[in-house]
Amino acid sequence: MMVLWASGNHDEEVFENPETFDIRRTTRHLAFGSGIHTCVGMHLAKLEMRILFEELIPHMKCLEVVGEPKAVRTNFVGGFKSLPVQITSTAS
Repeated sequence: MMVLWASGNHDEEVFENPETFDIRRTTRHLAFGSGIHTCVGMHLAKLEMRILFEELIPHMKCLEVVGEPKAVRTNFVGGFKSLPVQITSTAS
């Protein structure tokens, strides 16, 4: 038996419109696991994202995808191997 954490984030009994990305969704997700199975890198990942939002985004005028994304799909993780983007700064 294998637990697929990500599938819990698509539970229609927990999430309204579970297949729709909603950055304002307040219901807790299972991306970092739970209990004794909580991801040991969770705090580092959250810190990295906080730094990204606090330091990079205020200086961005535009961010656009400029190439074809290459997905990574495994039984455990979904994401991108590469996602080419172009960032225009507010200084230009």
